[in-house]
Amino acid sequence: MMHADVVIVGAGSAGCVIAARLSEDGARSVLLLEAGDDRSPAADPDAARSFGDAMRQPGRTWSGLTAARTPQQGFRPYTRGRGVGGSSAINAMVAMVGEGDDYDEWERRYQCERWAWSDVRPWFRRLAIPRHRPSAIEIGPLSAAVLATDVAADRAHLTHTSDGRKAPVNEVYLDPARRRPNLQVRPNALVDRVLFEGSRAVGVRLVDGEVVEGKAVLLCAGALHSPAILLRSRVELDGVGRNLHDHPSISIPMTIRDSDLPTTRVPITVVLSATHEVRHDVQVIALDSVDDGTPRAAALLAAAMRVHSRGRVRLAGWEATDDPIVEFEMLSDERDLNTLRAAAQRATQIASNPAVAAVAEAHLVALSDDSLRLHVGEYVHAAGSCRMGSPDDPLAVVDSQCRVIGYQSLLVCDASVMPNLPRANPHLPTVMIAERVAAMFDGTE
Repeated sequence: MMHADVVIVGAGSAGCVIAARLSEDGARSVLLLEAGDDRSPAADPDAARSFGDAMRQPGRTWSGLTAARTPQQGFRPYTRGRGVGGSSAINAMVAMVGEGDDYDEWERRYQCERWAWSDVRPWFRRLAIPRHRPSAIEIGPLSAAVLATDVAADRAHLTHTSDGRKAPVNEVYLDPARRRPNLQVRPNALVDRVLFEGSRAVGVRLVDGEVVEGKAVLLCAGALHSPAILLRSRVELDGVGRNLHDHPSISIPMTIRDSDLPTTRVPITVVLSATHEVRHDVQVIALDSVDDGTPRAAALLAAAMRVHSRGRVRLAGWEATDDPIVEFEMLSDERDLNTLRAAAQRATQIASNPAVAAVAEAHLVALSDDSLRLHVGEYVHAAGSCRMGSPDDPLAVVDSQCRVIGYQSLLVCDASVMPNLPRANPHLPTVMIAERVAAMFDGTE
């Protein structure tokens, strides 16, 4: 029987960070369990430069996972990273923080103590590194044209890289820590459930029946699998699996006019304000290359970044090999429907701008309510299903230190604890949360 002081479930954007930080104490044994394989980023040089190539690598995603965006669509594949590195190994390489009042709302509305902007900003600053700005040739013709428009003047973000490669957390955090004798990384270890003595977590059981003992268990399996593990473990909290949400998006297909122009799969992001009530509530991403089987295919992807609709994660069965039932209920709140329509309208403005129209032909989409509900997609930013909050909140799952309410020695640390997605791609906020939770666990925060 294996034993560790700390058992971490999931080697993704949060799990790799926490494993690296908690193993800095040489007197503490740390075991990091990952359902997928353990593959070095150096083994996939193309995947390190493109999120499209990364997602096509065998074993990189949960192949059978599906989700219903809206009832009109039914269930379709939903991408989540699998293997050491998790979704950080397949994401779009966008590092954003969001708006300060996103985090102020966490504290004000959801009673997440010490998670206001003034509390988290120093942690984001610690994650900052010098940026390399790509040239127009590096970013591709559509991206360069979008950046040249007045529509993009509100705020535009390039995907900044130092060497043209993404930096998954396993490479940045975990690899330097692997030499520590007190840290063990165990791939291909699918966790069935958490084991308890009374209300205290004492370990986990793997899908093959093996028991791993631990003085503390940290679930970092992501917004779909962390609640599924809690549900299989019969954690009796009403909020488990609820509050699920993602940034709803709509795609405007485009065709690059000149086949001789170089393309890239490194996106640029434009942040816009579609309404006067909420700042930067819309995001438009220019994708110079899209794998849809069409020559010179590109797209503008427009998203609503301030999300009000909520869905749910449920169990399809009690086996760990059963993929959870995922229902986002996107656009069920009319505010999201209106914001997504505004986002699509802003993207249409960009597509119609002479600078953009000169390099790419847009294939505009209908913006009726029915059309949006039928065609809405996602940013693959699942969050909120084990949300943080006050112990008095009936739908809170973890407290402000990410400890599961009513239980001891059990924590959840990943995007599932976010009460509300920030107006940003959630990778960097997830890393920030993991850094803080590790410090709280150590008593240094």
